[in-house]
Amino acid sequence: MAAENSLHRVRIYLARGDQWEGGVRYLAIMEQLRRGGATGATALSGLVGFGPGQGSASALAERTDGQQPVVIEWLDRVETIRRLLPALRDLLGDDLVTVEKVPVFQATLRSRGPFSGERGVADVMLKPPPGVSADTRLEVALAKMARDAIAVLPVVTAEWRMVGLLTKRDLAWRADVRLAPSLLAQLSAAERGAILAAVAERQVGQVMSAEPGSVGINTAIQQALATMVEWGYPQIPVVDPNGHVVGLLGQHEVLRELLAQANAAETEQVREVNQAPTPVHLVMQSAVHQVTSSQQLNVALARLLAAPERHILVVDDGGRLVGQLSALTALQALQGEERATFLKALCAERPPAAGVLPGKERSFQTLIEAMPPVIGPQDPLLEAARRLIEFEVEQLAVVNEERQLLGIIARGGLIRALIQQSE
Repeated sequence: MAAENSLHRVRIYLARGDQWEGGVRYLAIMEQLRRGGATGATALSGLVGFGPGQGSASALAERTDGQQPVVIEWLDRVETIRRLLPALRDLLGDDLVTVEKVPVFQATLRSRGPFSGERGVADVMLKPPPGVSADTRLEVALAKMARDAIAVLPVVTAEWRMVGLLTKRDLAWRADVRLAPSLLAQLSAAERGAILAAVAERQVGQVMSAEPGSVGINTAIQQALATMVEWGYPQIPVVDPNGHVVGLLGQHEVLRELLAQANAAETEQVREVNQAPTPVHLVMQSAVHQVTSSQQLNVALARLLAAPERHILVVDDGGRLVGQLSALTALQALQGEERATFLKALCAERPPAAGVLPGKERSFQTLIEAMPPVIGPQDPLLEAARRLIEFEVEQLAVVNEERQLLGIIARGGLIRALIQQSE
């Protein structure tokens, strides 16, 4: 008999009628285990039982008063139990809970997906977290977002209890600030002041989302990823049980953890239902913001304005990748009235037509930046994650052997694929 030293059984002894926040307690426990990434658990209904809290008058008689025994039996890897069991403390109360090592003859467990081990959100989050108060001037908050290279900024009280969240979406919708904080920081003081003049006296509390999403400190990584996708956040605040912000979890931290776990040696004897590595071409985005290198400058600028990330790929007339172009590079190359025209277009709600942009009579060849990091369509997603982290980029160009551009794989798309692998 092969014994697996990381497979344990947890038994939780309850009564059927136990309540929790208006619902049945054993169901609440089962749901929290499911959402937390437990491998599997079963609630078993007992015929009869007795214990310290049930009295002795009718302990051995069939009961109909809601005190029939229920036992939750949960089998899992020891690291998962260590992570999830403390998070159940409030739900468990004073009930009996046992944990025991289980000798295994054979077992086939659901794959753990790309994330495993006892490390959770608390281990990989960015800390200490960034934060500002609701009365902070918006211009100060924007500078902090640029300096800390963050896409979301928690708004907190003096005790670090979260009361809101400032995102690029909030800035565009409620403050009409459509230029990314990182790009704003690269402008001259006069240019930045002109753009922010209308909101110079506004405070963060007037612009923030007052009901933001967040994840608990004991949340499983895959569940935190699902919440990030649901709310459309590239980063999400991490809060403790009292609602205090204790960290920030982003795509960068998640991908680093993915690589760390992939490099760890697998020593378990219990088999998993594993799938072949997912190739990049199955999850890449085929529609790509791009421009051919033979186009005029004004056309390239129009394509830049149409790209949400203000970044496009450059291909030759045969569709082969030759470089990239960013709004920052374009701004640095333009001078005087041409720069002012392009900057105004960057701040507009709707991008103007190419005909009103500078550069109708000249090429943009001198603006083309070096080749971006690339990956092949058959390469596995793990290799895509490695290159995204290594080159510190938001996306990779997917090219074939002839370097023809096939698509891109961005951090967000890779994260969504990881979620599917974890389900």
